[in-house]
Amino acid sequence: MGRALHQRQEIDALDSGGSLDRRDEPVQDRTELGKLSRSHLAEIQEMPPGFDDYRSCTGLLQQAVANHKRREPPVLRQVAEGVLIHESEFCQSNAVVVQGRAGVLLIDPGVLGYEMAAVANDVRELGRPVVAGFSTHPHWDHLLWHARLGEAPRYGTARCAATVRDRLSDARAKVRIAEQLIPPDIAEQVPLDLLGLITGLPAEMAQIPWDGPQVRIIEHQAHAPGHAALLIEERGVLVAGDMLSDVLIPMLDLNDTADPIEDYLAALRLFESVAGDVDVLVPGHGSIGGADQVHVRIDQDRAYVHALRDARVPSDPRVGPSAAFDWMSGVHERQLQQLARRSERDGTPG
Repeated sequence: MGRALHQRQEIDALDSGGSLDRRDEPVQDRTELGKLSRSHLAEIQEMPPGFDDYRSCTGLLQQAVANHKRREPPVLRQVAEGVLIHESEFCQSNAVVVQGRAGVLLIDPGVLGYEMAAVANDVRELGRPVVAGFSTHPHWDHLLWHARLGEAPRYGTARCAATVRDRLSDARAKVRIAEQLIPPDIAEQVPLDLLGLITGLPAEMAQIPWDGPQVRIIEHQAHAPGHAALLIEERGVLVAGDMLSDVLIPMLDLNDTADPIEDYLAALRLFESVAGDVDVLVPGHGSIGGADQVHVRIDQDRAYVHALRDARVPSDPRVGPSAAFDWMSGVHERQLQQLARRSERDGTPG
């Protein structure tokens, strides 16, 4: 499948001579970020839509250089009782910490090594160790871990874990990730040695097994195989994974699915079914939303998917001149092209 969207698996350090400590250093002490070579930009433009386009986020990290000169660790921010988040400098990625009785659950820990190390420090200051982890889906930026977070069991849905295992079975998967998916300007900042070490939960298991608030698993097939949103029921928090973002358009799984449009619409209906129980919305990337934002973002995502299905120009602030990420328009165009090719191949309407 070449540079397909979902080649994001466990890989070892990109530089065998590099150390974990170097990955923990703030970005500005290492290399100037955001400078991709012309050849890398050409490769990115040829990639299918999806998180490969997030390589473009490295340009946003230039501002992070100044932010981290003081070597102060990021501080976890509380968004609900017992629920804290950290927003990464990389594509506004959100890590989520849920406090339990004996420790914390860490969801999608982050991307950059020094940020995850800082999250680990903040968790230690809470006086509770990480006792469980969860990856919402099998894309490399959601499968990372840091040694300072400890050796807690890390979970995903059964299909998510199976997808990771399958892609890790390729002996060259690590090399491909290093060369094709991780932006070269941040490669040494991403601790990949522990990436993808997750255990699949049985399909019938509806909640994460841990000693803390009940966390309901809402599995669907939009965006990636075995994607899961998590509803922290006692706190009214929905962790949406790579959906319901205010900065990213819906990115469909266009590789191995029979009906990616319907898969996405079905996932949005699942979100609608729990919307009344949500006070805080945490997307995988982007701004945290309140209860009033849940239906707004569901409707916005649905309108975009309908426009994509009908090959119409979407009226969506996430695409175009006002977009937070200027590469979103390229993602949209590639999704249109792939859907058109699927339609021609299968003899089905758009």
